[in-house]
This record gives sequence, structure tokens and C-alpha cells, in this order.
Amino acid sequence: MTKRLYNFFPSGGGSDPSISPNFLPQLQAKCPQNGDVNVRLAIDEGSEQNFDVHILKNIKEGFAVLESDARLNDDIATKNVIDSYFSPFGPMFEPSFEADFVDSFVRMGQIDVKTGFLGEIRTVCSQFN
Repeated sequence: MTKRLYNFFPSGGGSDPSISPNFLPQLQAKCPQNGDVNVRLAIDEGSEQNFDVHILKNIKEGFAVLESDARLNDDIATKNVIDSYFSPFGPMFEPSFEADFVDSFVRMGQIDVKTGFLGEIRTVCSQFN
């Protein structure tokens, strides 16, 4: 979070330009530049206790806490998916975000997990052992 708020790459400094100027001071207050790196933030500002489409609204409006969430709005394919949940006809003719999320989670659970000699537990998530 510190890099996203104070030394964002590729801009070479400053904050991630995808963060709303109305949200940036709140994040910086919770995460000062040399503050405690163990501070926890709600990833869905304004709807912390509910699982709902509000997180997508935050992403659209520049209030994404996680950089990975913010990047969803940068790609045209994922931006179109986000926008589809806010279509005037969406609630009547399209599945809801919540229903789609449940469906995708069930499908992910059916992915063949490799175990034993076929799999590996990474010591660093972003690197092969």
C-alpha cells in the first residue's frame, strides 16, 4: 500500500493516479508514509460489513483500496463486466453480481488441485521454487 500511495511505479513517485483525489487523503491518513505496515484496511470502503456490488462501484469511482481491484477498471474487457452490473436493465435481465460471484467461486472450487509430487507449495507466491 505504501508504494501505491507514495512511490507509485511507473510514474516514479507520487500516488497511483487511479485513486480518486477525494479518497487519497483518507488512505494516506490511515497509512502514513513511515507508519505501521500492519494496519488493516477494509477493501470495500462504505460497505465493509456486506458482500455486494458496492465494491464494483468503488472500483469504477476510484475508491478501490487494492491496486489489483483498481486495475480491473483499466482493462476494457473487465471494465465492461463491471459496467454491466450497473446497466438499467441488469437487475431485471442479468444475473446479479452476488449470484455471478457465487457461481464463479463454485467453479473455481472444481479446478483440479495438484497435490503430492504433482504440485508444489511456493515459499514465495510470485516465484516458482
